Amino acid sequence: MKRRGFIFTLDAILALLLVTMFVVSITQINPSTQVYSTYMRSQSKYVADDALTMFRTLPLRELVPPEKLEEWMTGPDPVINTTLVTPDMSPIDIVATYWATAPLFPSADLKHKAEIILGYVLNNTLRDYNYELMINNYTSPYLRKVGSNYSAARDVTPATLILSGYAHNQTPRGYMARAFLNKLGSKENTYTIRGGYIYSRTDNQNDEVIIRYIVPADAIPRDAQVEEITWFLEPAWVGSNYEIYLNGQLIWSGYVNNNQLIQDTNPSGGYALIENFHPGEDNVFEVRVYKPGYDGGEDGAQYIRIRYRTAIPSTLRFTDRFYFEDVTARYGITAWKYLFVPGEIDSLSVQIAVGNVSPTTPVTLSFMFNNEVSVPLSAPCQYNSTTRVKVCYWDNATIANALASAGYNYTHISSRYTTLIVRAGNENTRYSPNIHLIGNESFVYADYTPGVLITSYTIDVTEPITLPNQDWTRSVTINFNVPQGVTPLWVKFQFPWLYYVNYGEPSQSIRVDNPAIDPTYIYQHPPNPFIYALARVGYTRDTFDYQYNPLPNAIAPGTNTININLGQGYYLQPSNGDGELTYVIQGFAGYGDVFPELLRPGCSGYNITYYWSGDTSPHYVTAGDAPYCDVTAQDLLDGMDRYAVDDAIIRLFRNLGGDGTQENPILVQLPPTVNIVFVSMGNIPGLFQPITITLRVWRENG
Repeated sequence: MKRRGFIFTLDAILALLLVTMFVVSITQINPSTQVYSTYMRSQSKYVADDALTMFRTLPLRELVPPEKLEEWMTGPDPVINTTLVTPDMSPIDIVATYWATAPLFPSADLKHKAEIILGYVLNNTLRDYNYELMINNYTSPYLRKVGSNYSAARDVTPATLILSGYAHNQTPRGYMARAFLNKLGSKENTYTIRGGYIYSRTDNQNDEVIIRYIVPADAIPRDAQVEEITWFLEPAWVGSNYEIYLNGQLIWSGYVNNNQLIQDTNPSGGYALIENFHPGEDNVFEVRVYKPGYDGGEDGAQYIRIRYRTAIPSTLRFTDRFYFEDVTARYGITAWKYLFVPGEIDSLSVQIAVGNVSPTTPVTLSFMFNNEVSVPLSAPCQYNSTTRVKVCYWDNATIANALASAGYNYTHISSRYTTLIVRAGNENTRYSPNIHLIGNESFVYADYTPGVLITSYTIDVTEPITLPNQDWTRSVTINFNVPQGVTPLWVKFQFPWLYYVNYGEPSQSIRVDNPAIDPTYIYQHPPNPFIYALARVGYTRDTFDYQYNPLPNAIAPGTNTININLGQGYYLQPSNGDGELTYVIQGFAGYGDVFPELLRPGCSGYNITYYWSGDTSPHYVTAGDAPYCDVTAQDLLDGMDRYAVDDAIIRLFRNLGGDGTQENPILVQLPPTVNIVFVSMGNIPGLFQPITITLRVWRENG
């Protein structure tokens, strides 16, 4: 496995009267190249790397509230000495400047002020982690989490910045530049609702099962332009009757034998899905389904996919609550929830709220592996006799103990799909009014380590993965490409499934491959437990193999392949499946190498012609200030060996997924109003003295 290093330099040139002037520059960020001995070690490493990069890249004023900055800048001995630093500098710029100049101003106690600043941003940024930061092997209570115990942590690999000071009054030798976006023009994105396996008895049409799939208001930005909504229906029993609604408006009704695809790409016609969807608000997709004499519901292959464009860079939320669907039915409800927690799980708890029931109505929870693992209640359920709502709760200790008693732990269900089953009511008991699984009060709460920090420069993208056009099959091979320069987070796949139970437990295997790893099984039955409803396959960038050994880079830039093979009696239908890849890109590029010239002669900025993947037309963006010189992305590519600004912009484009040329476009559109800001540092002289900053991040339980 190879991992790329990042090279940065600092741009803080400190002007002091009658003393040598110093600039502090980052010359190396030093991630380890080893395969970490535990998954948590690698996740903590990523968090530490991201945190140091953020502290280096973002100005202090974006990390600290205005009132705190005002406090630090006032008084007889302010923490922020504006003679030396400003809030527009990054925390590491400020700290390194204080550290380098502390011997010149011993009475100013600059090192202690550096501790105060770093301690504050560390505590605000890494609230859910333990941490310890060291500057040249120095640390203090300000630089570590209160109450943390580093000696109790296992397998912690630090992230390190090696900082170098430069004496400003020596002979200059060149220029450096960094570049970042001040806003985004447009990105194409996808939001997908993936339903569970939900069913209840339906004797006739009056017993229809009503399932509501809710898109929360913060899921899709208010500025979104919806381009396509695809709604795939698959009933729990073939030959079911459907009515489907969006925000109370009837969209379609009819008979569904195996499945039905409803797709709308016309904002003023078609199925009227786009017209009735309201970005930035709660949106409710509703199905009413029944089959007389059988169960009504959906079988876990159903999904609703929304494709849209937005100018909001960061639309990704690492939620800690994973809600159940909202379900009402005449008879008891069974709801299988396919839970995907994108990281290492530290704790789980579950709350289920059921309406229109009595105090004695049963509500149960179990996990499904090859067999169900029942989880006992942590305490008696709470019942409100006025509202007739029963709320049941399972805490972390109860869930962990139940799994352990069956030979499982949270590693077995982290960074991949697992299945929870909730049963509310008796399957043959008729409830009047209808029994109600209350979706917005029924959820799984997960405390987990996602392994990536989102900053104001982070742009997340979720894009569809094309699946093979295969009907029912026992062998599926899916290839998808991860662009260079991005950080993949996870992939998710969903399939209609068919299992003939008289075949027992057929073999099942899932194998992944990409340029960073050898072909590796992430699931294999046997010996892994049989998956009864293989409706979902998903995994994160760093996951586990089938023996639960850490598998870093299970998703990597380049061509990725996943193979699913099944034994006799088990089938998937890729032609009606769905797949998606989620990754993040960074809208900044730190300082690079030193170049003989800053930018092209006669230019204070550039008017750049570039291409993005959303269309084939040329687009334009400015960088710097007037007078602008007209250049193409190819010109910048050709000039990046000579000009510091050309180099910085191309490195920024590569962080955006390409180099901006027609052959290798970037993944997002930049609007005409955006400006690529570049910050230069000239007259770069010889090395003065290095400063090392090391950050350790961990959780107490390893």
